[in-house]
Amino acid sequence: MEKKIIFTLLILLSAGRIGLTQEAFIEKGLQAITTDAIKAQLGFLSSDWMEGREAGRKGELISSDYIASLLQLYGVKPAGDYLRGRDFENSLTGTRSYFQNFVILKSLPGDKNILRLKTTNGPGQITYEFIHNLDFAINTSFHPVETEAPVIFAGYGFRNKKTNYNDFGTMDLKGKFVLKMSGYPDWADRQLSMQEINESIMDSERYMIEAGALGVIEFNPSARVITQVQDNVLSDPSPNERLPQSDIYKARYALPGSSFPGKFLRINISARAAEEVLYGTGINIPEYIEKADPDHPFSFPKIIPKSLYLKTDVKVSSIKVRNVIGVIEGKNNNEIIVAGAHYDHLGKSNGYIWNGADDNGSGTVGILTLAKALMATGRKPEKTIVIALWTAEEVGLLGSRHFVQNPSFPLKNIKLNLNFDMISRYISENEKEGVVMTYNKSHPYFREITEKNLKEYDIDLDVDYQPSDDPPGGTDHRSFVEAGIPVMRFKPGHREEYHTPFDEAGTVDWDIMEKIIRISFTNLWDLANNKF
Repeated sequence: MEKKIIFTLLILLSAGRIGLTQEAFIEKGLQAITTDAIKAQLGFLSSDWMEGREAGRKGELISSDYIASLLQLYGVKPAGDYLRGRDFENSLTGTRSYFQNFVILKSLPGDKNILRLKTTNGPGQITYEFIHNLDFAINTSFHPVETEAPVIFAGYGFRNKKTNYNDFGTMDLKGKFVLKMSGYPDWADRQLSMQEINESIMDSERYMIEAGALGVIEFNPSARVITQVQDNVLSDPSPNERLPQSDIYKARYALPGSSFPGKFLRINISARAAEEVLYGTGINIPEYIEKADPDHPFSFPKIIPKSLYLKTDVKVSSIKVRNVIGVIEGKNNNEIIVAGAHYDHLGKSNGYIWNGADDNGSGTVGILTLAKALMATGRKPEKTIVIALWTAEEVGLLGSRHFVQNPSFPLKNIKLNLNFDMISRYISENEKEGVVMTYNKSHPYFREITEKNLKEYDIDLDVDYQPSDDPPGGTDHRSFVEAGIPVMRFKPGHREEYHTPFDEAGTVDWDIMEKIIRISFTNLWDLANNKF
């Protein structure tokens, strides 16, 4: 009996020592998270010298070299491409670099684009040819297209599951152009958050693609022509006072694949062109706008007895880009957590630089700081942790998509993606502790450890927990969601400097950024050393 008591006491004492040791490791990691280092790194990455970190440009290369040097400094091993030797055969060595190199495609519209409206009139046919860059503009694809298809009108082309609003109804979209108004119905501002509206817009486009629509034709009812009237220096003597837009939006980008990317066509037309398409159909746009209501669906004739002929011209080029990939090897290489953030931004154009301090210099520095803290513990975690800094997020999540399609480690072994994107701004000056946590509903443990660690390590955050079967968002965790991998993301404010040249380090709210890094580190350490 005495031996059993002694043995039990030894087990309990051993368990206590392990618990204290784990806590000590976490404290060592937290001590490595310092405001001064965060400010210094973000100050460099969001400086004018980085030229906005546009994918494939000089700023991206310098930024990725800087990121790789920090990973090397912290002791994180490289996990990118295998290096090639200097022999005549240029053969692969067994040594890896920090860079995962790949190519993306860039497509710009050409000069020979045609859009014609064909209307059957008795035995004959009337053809109306629209004027390029006046009546219509092509959101370019990656290959020239020539097609003719019927048109169907879908109001705002908006659907929302929360309110059961659905502009598409039971329409058959397959093989048709979907004509829709830009924006969304007025009631959405009253009943939905901006995040819910944006998610509904993305969901609506996915629905059109999955339903087999040929493309979407969008118009603003108040825009009589597509392009703005040429500037008049007498009426507008200060054009540089307008909010600038990056030239990156003029092109489309994609990963090369076995088939042509971007087959879903996107066309903008003027209000006068839309009126010509709708003429004689009985569809009244002002009446539709007035009566669009989730509680009282407005029915109208949506089938248009006309067709559109489209012929496009494109200019396509290839661009070399690179992700930065490191690895903190765990005791188990068959269970992997990927902690990632995109480091690219919108570059420079028209005399402006989009420095992207919050978007996403903050997330980049956050992931680098997690790597530093993990290494500062001095202990190998149970699971392997991949540290990933993605490129080309701003042009379609292409860096994370490439990694998921060409992983450095078996995809089946990846158990979680922790994503940082824009972690450095308050929701508002009156909500300085607020943050949204997006995660998989199937993993309630993610919330449990967050609540525990917030309390245990005195991290003052007011978390809005948003579990989902399909975690939303227009950032890199979606690449993992689509691959069936659980995700976790913390997101505070989405402020007015977003995607403007005024997203500078001087606007950063350093305390919210550091708090998010701290709770993410404690969570990551917990997840890397326990089953979930």
